[in-house]
Amino acid sequence: MTHSHPTRVELLLRRAQPGKSGGVQAHIRRGQRIAGAIEKRWGIREPYQWRVKHLQWFLKAETEGLSPATRYDYWRTAGVLAAALGRWSDWEPHLRGPWTRPKPPGPCPGAPGGRPRKLAQPRSR
Repeated sequence: MTHSHPTRVELLLRRAQPGKSGGVQAHIRRGQRIAGAIEKRWGIREPYQWRVKHLQWFLKAETEGLSPATRYDYWRTAGVLAAALGRWSDWEPHLRGPWTRPKPPGPCPGAPGGRPRKLAQPRSR
């Protein structure tokens, strides 16, 4: 039996995302899909090399045919990744779009909202 090593995205999400293991696992699965698509399209394997354009592209192009709820889930995972990379405050305005709501947009599409991100506190080294 071969054990695969956790991906960098998995390690990043495990450290950054507190909560029940089912929710963390869902973020990890989506994060790995995001990372795989970015690597395939842009050739970038390391999440720390991502720029906002990579997550923008993923949310626009790769989630286009998905339901609003699924697109919202990917946006939430992209937000957790951006926050874990320390870039959420800079990237959040650029990641707004029709995916920021679990239902079709109402009068203010792409408006910020939802609960604040819950991230684990950085450990002292």
